[in-house]
Amino acid sequence: MRILVVILVTSSFYVALLFNCALATTSEDLYGEVVFLRGLELGAGGRALALGGAYRAISEDLSALYWNPAGLATIRRLEVGIGISQSMTQDDASISTTVVSNQLSKTRLNELGMVLPFPTYRGSLVFALGYHQVRQYDSFGTFQEITSSYNFQGDELEAGRLGKWALGGAIDVSPVVSVGLALNFWTGYDDYSYNGYQFEDSQNWQEFDQAINWELSGFNLITGVLLRPAHWLRIGASLESPLKLKVGESYSELGKQLISGVYTESPFAENYDYKVSYPFRAGLGTAVTLGPLGLSSDVVFNDWSQIMFSGEPPFTGLDREEANREIARLLRPTVDLHFGAELWVPASPVRIQAGYAWLPSPFKDDNLLTDKHIFSGGINTLLDQALLAQATLAWTGWDRTLGGWGENLQFTHLLLTLSYRF
Repeated sequence: MRILVVILVTSSFYVALLFNCALATTSEDLYGEVVFLRGLELGAGGRALALGGAYRAISEDLSALYWNPAGLATIRRLEVGIGISQSMTQDDASISTTVVSNQLSKTRLNELGMVLPFPTYRGSLVFALGYHQVRQYDSFGTFQEITSSYNFQGDELEAGRLGKWALGGAIDVSPVVSVGLALNFWTGYDDYSYNGYQFEDSQNWQEFDQAINWELSGFNLITGVLLRPAHWLRIGASLESPLKLKVGESYSELGKQLISGVYTESPFAENYDYKVSYPFRAGLGTAVTLGPLGLSSDVVFNDWSQIMFSGEPPFTGLDREEANREIARLLRPTVDLHFGAELWVPASPVRIQAGYAWLPSPFKDDNLLTDKHIFSGGINTLLDQALLAQATLAWTGWDRTLGGWGENLQFTHLLLTLSYRF
């Protein structure tokens, strides 16, 4: 049975295990294949991230395509936006008392798009087209154990992202109510590689190489409503339709060993095509303005237990029905919480933001994956009458346990965005 992370288990006496033996638990296998359980989803837009993702009741820029497309109706001028992100992941991997730290840095296009309002006699009619990077899969870990009888080291490298192109529009259906809809085309990739090596002496050693490449694509819809019952109060809600994500997977491995001077190899390669279906996702947000201070909050409901494989998943000894039953058994619904605050600096074009988000683990048993706590902050300013610059910094850390190895991951994300309104 192939697994994502191949480990070596040892005790007081040396036990040489083949690197490709089936040591992963069912929950670890599901974590490896269900791409929405891995990595980190920060959402879209610099201002939204700075507010901790508490943005469904605001959504007054290009990122409304992700949070709440109804917010597009509040935009009165043609807008063009672009964003570049710089992220760094630190992975502290450990077994027993040995801890090895590695860092991986990535610079990527984070957002790009346009918002186009149409002239109307009353109300608002606005369309938008844009790309947003939603989720990252980057990490680099080293697993090492040195004893008097052997030396073991394994390196894993994962790099990838999941983003979406969105085409959306919004209208005012009354002076205080806007509605919006967006069609999302999801696209992305995840490239994973692992190399493990154990050395006892020149006549006894083992090596294992593994590579997994995923290509991801799919479609879904998001609809939203925005209420403005008072000049100081906004209420936003969004509903995201089920997503059937198509996965094209290329898998290869090569095991080598020299035992008592006898050398053997065990290569394997296979391609898989399957689909993973994700259920509805719902979000509700509020925002209040108190003079120069703005406060916002969001709650988001995800029922991870409704994820399903359609088509046979790439497991040995676990067919589609069994995998779906294990998902229902091991995963749970969660409610994400998001909070943000924004201060407009008096007599200046500067706004300062701070935010916090709590993303609970989707696993009923959080020994595999702990909750994520995201802290963020940002600042934006008008560089002239039409050009708005935003700088946002976010940080989070979480723990995961795979194959008996513990990992502490820390993620730092810098996002710079520019938007020009004609």
